[in-house]
Amino acid sequence: MQGVPAHTIARLYYDTDTVPHAASAELLERYLRDMRDELVRLAILRGSPALADHLRASIRKHGSAKLTTITLRMVEEAARLAAAVPLAEHGVGLWFRPLIAKRLSGEGIRTLGELVARCNSHGGTWWRSVPRIGPHRARTIVTWLRRHEASIGVVLEADVDTRELVSAAGDADNPAIVIGGPLGRPHLAPFERMAVPADLLGGEGTHSGRGENRAAGFAYIRAPHDLAALHA
Repeated sequence: MQGVPAHTIARLYYDTDTVPHAASAELLERYLRDMRDELVRLAILRGSPALADHLRASIRKHGSAKLTTITLRMVEEAARLAAAVPLAEHGVGLWFRPLIAKRLSGEGIRTLGELVARCNSHGGTWWRSVPRIGPHRARTIVTWLRRHEASIGVVLEADVDTRELVSAAGDADNPAIVIGGPLGRPHLAPFERMAVPADLLGGEGTHSGRGENRAAGFAYIRAPHDLAALHA
């Protein structure tokens, strides 16, 4: 509608390697025409009577609806009333741009449910293992997931979108998780919620606190134990 060439649309918004309808400009033009016709159909069903009459008259005259900037906006608003809601089993490619979806899928994150699970298991740094997903884009994704928690049906942990680190003891909302356990079933935790068994913490008065790297005088960092040193 805005006169952008089909090959430019394909380059900017589609992964031409994995999306069949973006393989050529001709296929994409046909796909976009079908999309427009579906929007018009939804607008006739759910839009105002005046808009529906206008669209029907345009179809009778031209064979398909001719949309101006104003009528396109009205059609989009009417079609939005019939929009789907995100579900846990939906593929990430249904809701995120192809390049983002491709990077998530490359890390084994193929559905929205798997994305939430990754966020919950890795905490606020879940995005570090995904190429080209920085903190700003990660916050945008997490904000979107929180907005759709009800329809997705999986709740994000409270600390997924914060960069603050909890203390070794944790707090009521973000309890610390003590790492360790048997080798077959180790207790793992996101760094933001990680605690260490007291006898391995490296604090004063513990067996591991008498290491040779413990500063007797001036300390370069103010860290009473090893976990605080990692945080620093």
